[in-house]
Amino acid sequence: MSILVNRANIAFLINIFLVLFLKTDQEVESPVAYLAVIVFAEVLFLVKYIKDRRKSAIDIAFITFLFLGIWESAYKLGFTHPVLVPAPENVFYVFIEQKELMLAGVVSSLVLLAWGVGLAVILGVFLGLFTGWIPRFREAVVPIANVISPIPPLVYTPYVVAVMPTFKIASIFVSFSAVFWPTFQTMIARVSGMDPKIIQSAKVMNVSTPKMLFQVILPYTLPDIIGGLPGTLRGAFLCLTGAELLGATSGLGYFVKKFSDYADYTNVIAGIVLMGIVVTIIDVLVKKLESSLIKWK
Repeated sequence: MSILVNRANIAFLINIFLVLFLKTDQEVESPVAYLAVIVFAEVLFLVKYIKDRRKSAIDIAFITFLFLGIWESAYKLGFTHPVLVPAPENVFYVFIEQKELMLAGVVSSLVLLAWGVGLAVILGVFLGLFTGWIPRFREAVVPIANVISPIPPLVYTPYVVAVMPTFKIASIFVSFSAVFWPTFQTMIARVSGMDPKIIQSAKVMNVSTPKMLFQVILPYTLPDIIGGLPGTLRGAFLCLTGAELLGATSGLGYFVKKFSDYADYTNVIAGIVLMGIVVTIIDVLVKKLESSLIKWK
């Protein structure tokens, strides 16, 4: 299938046509931001397809453009409620109109997320390393962890926000909880489930306990820890934004809550889209980090 003539590119051109030439009596902001998004999506698709030649790239681009085309047509033809389902032009124009507030929200959320996730990974890895290495300690701690870890942090988020001295500490604790328990339990499982031949080989070479832990076992377990980070980060981000809905004065959750209180659903949808963009970028960066740091997986 030609790179220029395929269903994804046809859907892209239809979207451009709908934006520029399909008229409506509904209120529509400047289409510049929305057109920039469509063109950027098309460029990403072309780069991905030229690089990998995978048909899935065409399918993803086609579904994306099809969704945007249906959204655009439904709004301009009057099939949707203009307040509940605003025009895509209006939603993406928010990224220009509210850029300062959105940027401040992204920075605020990412700082809190970095603190919570960073502490959770460090403590989860090292506590899990020692717990998995010491059988008696493992047998005492694992049953307790199995009781606590299944509790979703979102369940106790309102209580944590009320009890903690500041909202920032509460947010860090919630995102910490979402990452610490999966990391801790994965580390214990990997250490306790190591191939005994690896341990025996290290002992034969008279490797000391500190070297055994940090030069043999830790490198063995790190690929699984880093490989699981995208999923745990999504959970941490979900919990963090949930906390921000309750009592924050900044952040992405606060952005959505602020405008939902005034039934400004154009800004609410823009905030939700921004959350999706941030999570996607985090996923990509973590996978890049894994491929660049873990060479021995």
